[in-house]
Amino acid sequence: MLFLKSLLFIVWNIALGTLLLLKVRWFLFNRRQLVVLGLKIPLTPGFLVRKRDWLFNKVRDILQDYLDQAENKARKSGYLNKWEEQIWQTVWDQTGFIDDWVFLPRGFKDKIHTAVASAVREVASKILRKAVPHFIEQWRVEHRIDEYDDQFSIDFFYKYFRQYVFKPLLLAFLAINLIIGVLNMALFLILA
Repeated sequence: MLFLKSLLFIVWNIALGTLLLLKVRWFLFNRRQLVVLGLKIPLTPGFLVRKRDWLFNKVRDILQDYLDQAENKARKSGYLNKWEEQIWQTVWDQTGFIDDWVFLPRGFKDKIHTAVASAVREVASKILRKAVPHFIEQWRVEHRIDEYDDQFSIDFFYKYFRQYVFKPLLLAFLAINLIIGVLNMALFLILA
């Protein structure tokens, strides 16, 4: 009878190791939001499911925000306007040598300085607000994001996780926990 009780150590250790690995899989790949008594269970849906959805939604939001800013040049609060102002300021600083020209009046120097900085800003503005959105439309970036969203579904990641991570870890956990269970059984039989 004592020997049969000691065999439970092996079963217990293997069950704990397998349960731990199943919990890791559930934590990463659980697809549904669980609700119990009207309360949402934290960590559901799974971590990779949430982050994958968050990533694709974020890419779509960034692309749409860029296109909105490129379309509306009067909008002064966006990052495109800040980039244009930084370009203008950089060109203004880099063309400081114009102030060293001796034979030109100060008014002409300021006009040249301003004209060069403004021309470079306008070129950058045309590139950022016209060329880049044209390329986005021409290369169908929005459709490619949707294609990648479909292509890299959670099933894609789960297939490789199961093949290259879960199965080898499961076998390793079973072997290690079998050895630990046998050692616990031997220790129990020695102490009993």
